[in-house]
Amino acid sequence: MKFSKTVFGLGLTASLTSPLLAQDADAPAEAQDTVVEAVAEAEAVAEDADDGVITAAEAAVAEDAAGGAIAAEETTAMEVEEVPPVCELHVFPTLEGQAQTTTLLSGFGVIGAVADAAGNEDENVSDAEYLRDALSPRFQVEAFQTIDLPAQLGMPEGTEVIFQTPIADRDITTEVRTRLTESTHECYAELIVTQNLYLKRAIYGRSLNNRFIFKDFRDGVEEARMRRGRGGNGLSHFPPETPEERDAADADLREAFLENFEEYSRRFRR
Repeated sequence: MKFSKTVFGLGLTASLTSPLLAQDADAPAEAQDTVVEAVAEAEAVAEDADDGVITAAEAAVAEDAAGGAIAAEETTAMEVEEVPPVCELHVFPTLEGQAQTTTLLSGFGVIGAVADAAGNEDENVSDAEYLRDALSPRFQVEAFQTIDLPAQLGMPEGTEVIFQTPIADRDITTEVRTRLTESTHECYAELIVTQNLYLKRAIYGRSLNNRFIFKDFRDGVEEARMRRGRGGNGLSHFPPETPEERDAADADLREAFLENFEEYSRRFRR
């Protein structure tokens, strides 16, 4: 986010009297101290000038220095004025976490697939619960914060990224074409994570699959242009078999999640 400071000049009278300090009443304590010291020094110089100790030119220089000190400190005390972002990108992580384990039985038609699902039901439930915890919305946000998300999606520099509360209703996240927030910014888009799926297959091993939707409202459209896609990459350490392996499993999961997003977002940079 970009900010600009509003700077106000502050003139000095010949005598540097107390009303100047009154104008600085809202400045920080340190700034006030600096101003007081600068004014006191300038007043002393002015007295010396009256007594003929220093020249009028030297007194003028001292007065200008005091004025510069006051102006600088007032600038520091000014409120920062927020500059509107070029665009807004609203990101919705998902609450989902699914798991599917298959063996060679799935290669024997419907009957084999049903038997496979029944035989791995407990493992699938356990893995799904673990995935929802490990790849929580907070985890997704932290992962996205490590990359230049707008650039990955082809949005301009200066785009503000705003993370939103997950929406549990898939009919809303996957089908609604209007904005999911109250923002009216002209340059506006949404990125929605719609699936976290852990797969364990007899032949292909373990992998993480993610689905994403980019809803583009730029150019003043009221109904978004929706670009759906997915990414899938292998896992080496997830899920962990012991508590000591948790850190390696989390790192493995984050890497796969970001690789999946990279796989999805390549289309925006062609």
